Amino acid sequence: MTTYTDLKRGVKQGNIRPLYLLYGDEAFLVQEAVDLLINAVVDPGARDFNLETVYCRNTPASEIVNLCQTLPFMAERRLVIAREIEALKAAGIEELLVYLRDPSPSTCLVMIANQSRYEKRQVVAAAEACGVVTRFYPLLDRDMLSWIEDRARSRGLTIQRDAAQYLWQTIGNDLQAASSELQKTVLSLADRKTITLDDVMAVVGDFRGYASFDLADALGRKDRQQALVVLNRLLQEGEQAVVLLGSVAWNFRRLVRAKSMEAAGTGYEEIKKKLNVIFHQAASFRDQMRSYSLSELERVFAVLLATDRRLKSSGLSGRLVLERMVLELCGVQ
Repeated sequence: MTTYTDLKRGVKQGNIRPLYLLYGDEAFLVQEAVDLLINAVVDPGARDFNLETVYCRNTPASEIVNLCQTLPFMAERRLVIAREIEALKAAGIEELLVYLRDPSPSTCLVMIANQSRYEKRQVVAAAEACGVVTRFYPLLDRDMLSWIEDRARSRGLTIQRDAAQYLWQTIGNDLQAASSELQKTVLSLADRKTITLDDVMAVVGDFRGYASFDLADALGRKDRQQALVVLNRLLQEGEQAVVLLGSVAWNFRRLVRAKSMEAAGTGYEEIKKKLNVIFHQAASFRDQMRSYSLSELERVFAVLLATDRRLKSSGLSGRLVLERMVLELCGVQ
């Protein structure tokens, strides 16, 4: 398995392989890799002759093989992009495997599966033997700021950290949307080379949607600033304070179970499995486990109980009660 970083490095160094197998959950990065290969392999003036895109759902394997065995027209290589490779039936896979085991050196075949995990082991093994296999994972929260900064840098620009933070908090982890909004911001700069917070705010607006899990996640990491941002947005969107408190309590109960298992010697991979922590939440949940000791979690439930009582009997607004809870849980008394 080759990482996307290594794939990009190889292509930029001119090390074009005859086979590429791309799959995973992050379609934006998959397409970015395809665009990178198109630009590296095929001259723009010859794309009508040396670039073919087919969809395996509607294309027999024999036709894909014929395209791959066609010689390039006045060029070193041709590029064949085979999308929906997961749609090939057993007979088609066997036919394709004959080619994959001895691919044409003058063709770059890019196979794309619209799956988080591609399970055809013979295809994977053949692609690894003669080329590159890359799985594309969604970016984690902790990687988004670096991705935005790198995206700006690739355009010869710098983006201030608070501007990158605002873009991420507004757009979320949707790379397509983040890239689009960043591009619109770039167009507004004129001749300037630095993207400021004001630049991003003027273009992007404020439309990220949050869920109650985002509040629980921020509190689990003791991220007071993010928790207050999410809380206020959710309340503006009509979420009920009692419902939000329930989500927060559920997550902390899960943290107690995780910390108890950890104390008993259970490894994190097993904890994830037993608690059904999905991939997108795995890194964040581990950070949450590091943020609290078992003794601190005991205090958390005292705060949650007091919050529940205030919501039901104090007469204070739900916003004020939950904001007080955020400050207490994140260490500000």
